[in-house]
Formats: sequence, structure tokens, C-alpha cells
Amino acid sequence: MMFRSHAPVSIGALAMRARQRIRAHFFAQHAVSAEEAVSFVPQDRIERTQFERMRGAGIVHEVGAGRYWFDLAAFRKQLDRTRAIMVPVVIVLCLAAAGVTMLFY
Repeated sequence: MMFRSHAPVSIGALAMRARQRIRAHFFAQHAVSAEEAVSFVPQDRIERTQFERMRGAGIVHEVGAGRYWFDLAAFRKQLDRTRAIMVPVVIVLCLAAAGVTMLFY
């Protein structure tokens, strides 16, 4: 019997959940501008990694003294870039699946 690992799926789901928790933290406190910056402390390693990635991407900005704010424009820009990459990939995969299905029809 062959063993299949679901680790990549689980890690991706954990990372997505961490990004959602980070985003929810800032949205709940309306920290979407430098004037409304709030403190944030990551709760675990995955959340810390995702937080640093969001800072590196310019989505979360530090004002100083551990106070941060969430840049909605940068977040939307990243979502648009992700969609621009993923939509053609999904279309190609669907066409490939349809082609394979037609071969066995």
C-alpha cells in the first residue's frame, strides 16, 4: 500500500488561516492607516512567518514601537497579482482535464 502525505495541503491551509487571523486582527481594530496603527504579536511560528511575509510585501507597515497598520491597497494589489497568475493556470488545467477526458470518451 502506498502512503500519500497531505503535509503540503495542511501547511498551505495553516498559512492561509494565519493570514486570515492577521487580517482579522487589523480589521477588527480598524487599523487601516498609519494614524490607526495597533500593536500585534504573532501567536505562533506560522503566524510570525506569514506576518513577516506580509510586511515584506508591503501589506503590513510598522509605524514604530511595535505598532502596525494594514494597507488595503497593497493587499488588493497582491490579490490581483495572484488572480492574474492563477486564473490562466486553472483554465489550462481544466482544458487539459477536458482533453484527457475526451481521449477516453
